[in-house]
Amino acid sequence: MNSTERQYIRCVNKILVIGAGRSSLYLIEYLHQYAQSHSYQILVCDQNTSAIEHSLSHLTGIQYLQLSIQNESAIEPYIQSAQVVVSLLPAFLHIQVAKLCLKHKTHLATASYISPEMKAMDAAVKQQDLIFLNEMGLDPGIDHISAMHLFDQIKQKGGKITGFKSYCGGLVADEDDGDNPWRYKFSWNPRNVILAAQGGEALYLQDHQQKALSYQAVFKTIQLIEVPGYGLLEAYANRDSVSYKTLYGLDDVTDLLRGTFRKPGYCKAWSTLIDLGLTDTNKIYAFAPNSKLRDFYHQVANWSIQTETDLLNFVHGDELMCKQLLYIGCLSDQPLPKLQGSAADILEAILVQKWALRATDKDLVVMLHDVAYTLHGKAYHHYSSLVLKGEDAHRTAMAKTVGLPLAIGVKLILEKAFQERGVMAPMCPSIYEPVLKELSSLGIVFQDTQSEA
Repeated sequence: MNSTERQYIRCVNKILVIGAGRSSLYLIEYLHQYAQSHSYQILVCDQNTSAIEHSLSHLTGIQYLQLSIQNESAIEPYIQSAQVVVSLLPAFLHIQVAKLCLKHKTHLATASYISPEMKAMDAAVKQQDLIFLNEMGLDPGIDHISAMHLFDQIKQKGGKITGFKSYCGGLVADEDDGDNPWRYKFSWNPRNVILAAQGGEALYLQDHQQKALSYQAVFKTIQLIEVPGYGLLEAYANRDSVSYKTLYGLDDVTDLLRGTFRKPGYCKAWSTLIDLGLTDTNKIYAFAPNSKLRDFYHQVANWSIQTETDLLNFVHGDELMCKQLLYIGCLSDQPLPKLQGSAADILEAILVQKWALRATDKDLVVMLHDVAYTLHGKAYHHYSSLVLKGEDAHRTAMAKTVGLPLAIGVKLILEKAFQERGVMAPMCPSIYEPVLKELSSLGIVFQDTQSEA
């Protein structure tokens, strides 16, 4: 153990951040400011901390440790001595951190959905008088916080909520689409984009009826939504919306849907990739060392398309889709960036190159809530929208909207601001009200409009 690590262990008040990827910048900056004024020590732990150290070189007093969560025996002492652990690891790794936090009676905060494994720890977490605060990012996170506040406002003036639709998308600013006909670039974990809508049916309510969409149907069943302050976007159903009836206290609603935004034209083309088997995770492929991009598409899709004319015929004359498929290399002789893996693995490697943000590109976060309610015999819709643009490929709106609510949640835990214990999401006023108020002061502000139905 070096001197930096010994200093961290000796310090009384400690915050441990595990994971230093895309979403960590604003979170660490916020926590650093809090730590400086409240005598906390911050340790950032990751397999490679060089990028975040460079980004935060203007901040003093933060300690960094290059260490993998897989090395549990090495990371355990740091978890044991921390007051709060922030896990920014991929979601499937949170449970490893959670078990160590439970063992050593350390609070935990994440930005990810509560997994069944995490939920099963609730009783044990309560028994240890701990807080495992999850879903504190953008979606999930700000979506919950802003929606619950909105529901409270409507109920307080006597309204009855009859429907709720909520949409969110991490996109790229229109001026930075460039020549990309998909009008999409990665501002967050590419793997989650590739695997979107896999792993179960998308469930939602429409006119009291539960609807279910298979993975193959999700991107074929889209809505065009006009977003105040932005414009037209398309949306597809996201995961299980029906479970939010109880979580949001909306047992009487006739319509309930949570969706994901994309720019017009994306979903139809992505649906084609699904139909061609290009997002499949089951079969493993192995390509020769000199393989080209076109070889991947030809083998996985089992097609014999050789020319742009063939491709245009294949997509039934859809010129936009033809451009989209050409853009990701379906007829290209460029080298295949990954030679072995599932179709989804190899497609991800291709798209990481094709859909990368340029250094000066600005990303875009768009969220919209549509609450239907009745009041004094009249029907209304309340629309609440967030449109936030990043600064560049490094200081992104996505990093800001994921990192800041999580950081504020950590501060609330340290300040003992709420009495709730256990495995939780921000569904109670003692959490979501102060978080929303502080987010507003930091420039994450919703615009509200209302109309009669």
